[in-house]
Amino acid sequence: MSVVRNKSNRIMVVQAGRGLFPRQPASAVLVAGASIAILVLLGGCTFPENYDHYAIFDREPELADAPPPELADQELSSVDVDSFRFATEYEGDRLYLARESDRVGGICLLVYGPGDAGVTAACSGGSWVDMRRAGADAYHVHSDAALPPPGYKDITENISVRTDRG
Repeated sequence: MSVVRNKSNRIMVVQAGRGLFPRQPASAVLVAGASIAILVLLGGCTFPENYDHYAIFDREPELADAPPPELADQELSSVDVDSFRFATEYEGDRLYLARESDRVGGICLLVYGPGDAGVTAACSGGSWVDMRRAGADAYHVHSDAALPPPGYKDITENISVRTDRG
């Protein structure tokens, strides 16, 4: 490889058998590098405010989406009550997803169990939430495109269960 100047006095890099490649000024390389770095940083820190990565929120609420009447106000303090969606019933547990009211992008799982099990709720400010209860199934909520964690199986597009009860 060698560096030469062409007729218009531009610096060119000549690589044996590869032809001519114009050498870019250092400022152009810095600007391009900085632009890419900014895009990567901004892309990694943004979270869609419309929650479109949870398909369950794409549909209008239905009568079945109403939270159980047994829910106390303190259990709903960080939950956007208008976003409640009934997701599924699994072995007697009724599972609901809701948006978190305190943090943009937050997701909540509410499990209404039979008998004395009552209501259990867990929220996360990120794109997933885990709920493990002693002697009961463990649930994991994830966005539409995410895979369930190892040892879990999907029961809906957004909820997976681990049944080993350990």
